[in-house]
Amino acid sequence: MLRYFQAFGPQVERMRRECGTPSSICGMLKAPLDILADKLRGYVGLAFDLMEVPDKVYAACQALMPHLGYIALTSADPSRQVPIPIWMHRGCTPFISRKQFESIYWPTLRPIVEALWAQGNQTLFYAEGKWDAHLETFATLPAGSIVYHIDRGDPRRTFDILGGRFCLSGGLPNTLLAFNTPAEVRAHCRMLIETLGARGGYIMDASAIIQNDARIENIRAMTEATREYGRYGPPSSPAVPIPPGPAVTATGPPTWLRAHKGGLPPGICRSFEERLHGLPALTGDRRLIEDVWNDIEGLAYTYIWHVLLSF
Repeated sequence: MLRYFQAFGPQVERMRRECGTPSSICGMLKAPLDILADKLRGYVGLAFDLMEVPDKVYAACQALMPHLGYIALTSADPSRQVPIPIWMHRGCTPFISRKQFESIYWPTLRPIVEALWAQGNQTLFYAEGKWDAHLETFATLPAGSIVYHIDRGDPRRTFDILGGRFCLSGGLPNTLLAFNTPAEVRAHCRMLIETLGARGGYIMDASAIIQNDARIENIRAMTEATREYGRYGPPSSPAVPIPPGPAVTATGPPTWLRAHKGGLPPGICRSFEERLHGLPALTGDRRLIEDVWNDIEGLAYTYIWHVLLSF
């Protein structure tokens, strides 16, 4: 796993050096409810749990919050120039009801996003599927705190609610890139630029990650249309005010991210103090032994959580 992650740095630098393109994301985040749905319970299991034991689902999401926030903060771009992505899966209607979204999904995700923003980190909402029912809720987040990526949502509705408050991206259907003509791709790109980019703050991108079936001529049409139509107006055009970022004063994670209800703080699986019970008395340098223990614990912790988040 370390080899997998260590390969990113050289490839990001190569992309910057050879193509002049920075990495678009850094770090990893998922909503607590999506961890349950994706990995721990499966969607069917979660569906039963939401109906039969909703209080346990909420408690489980609360217990996950400190760890997900910790992984996001510790894997984020140190310079805070690149957003932390959150891959949004089962939290939209009709996978869960609006009541379940409002009572479980959002209360256990919003504090993480706001904590990241308080540390100066944007979050990229990669809204896979259709999230139009929740746009008004997302609009209550601090201005500039997220980048909102459109998959199957309505671009015009998204702009009406989130435009001017957050940067928007995506909206170009993958099916268009795979099966339609370059002329149709150009027309759709122009519509997106004139709709989502009417006041700036739009990033051209496919609805989902560009797939292998995208036709080369369509990728070329997307690129050329963006360069042709994606021009800002003359200096006399009214400028869109950019919301100021947060005043970053804290040097560490927020207090609530460090432990949950007296449990272990994020970053270790088992405390050194707990491990000492049952061992012979230490006769050497206790600090040295504790540092080695915590280093190994940190690797184990990272492995466990990235199995949940990344794979």
